[in-house]
Amino acid sequence: PNRLSNGEWSWPCMFIYPSHNQSDFVEQFSESEILAYRMADMFPELENGDNETSMPWDYNNEFICSNLAVYFEVHCTEKDNVIHPEFVQKLKDQGSTMRFYESSRALKGDEGAEMATVARCTEKKLLHRQRKAWIKKHGSLWSKPDACPVVRVHPAATLSQILTDTRMVVPNFLVTFMLFPEDHPAHKEFLKERQCLGLLQPIE
Repeated sequence: PNRLSNGEWSWPCMFIYPSHNQSDFVEQFSESEILAYRMADMFPELENGDNETSMPWDYNNEFICSNLAVYFEVHCTEKDNVIHPEFVQKLKDQGSTMRFYESSRALKGDEGAEMATVARCTEKKLLHRQRKAWIKKHGSLWSKPDACPVVRVHPAATLSQILTDTRMVVPNFLVTFMLFPEDHPAHKEFLKERQCLGLLQPIE
């Protein structure tokens, strides 16, 4: 995240559209910005006789702001200390957060080539230990944990309200939302596979 000139924080955001295997990356999303405003800019309503959206992959013209359901994943790891290598491991205290930050800087080369090599080796060892622990407990890496539960987000919520929700975890400092057209079959399948913990309402 970056600090803006007015003192607010701005976050990188990923918008994922599982129904169409597409995504968008937003480099800066201010914490005070309302989600609906950003969605209206990305997926405007069809007006003035328009009957097609601007996305070439949106064959049925479903991606308009008022027709989209928005979710974020709840990365819960407390029930099982053994984490699948493909899943998110929570940073549970300030010390682990600082170690992650320093490792990220090293991997980017900010601390020099030698430190980047050390960081890569350390991360490979951690991944190897995760794999061994998972196989020992579950028998195979093919044995995946249940899909993470999700929270639906009211579009009138600001990014700050979303980030301060206790269920929200931001892996790798990248805020990620999943969007579905309301009546799309993929949306129905998604809700069959995922437990929805409720609707995050905007705060007046």
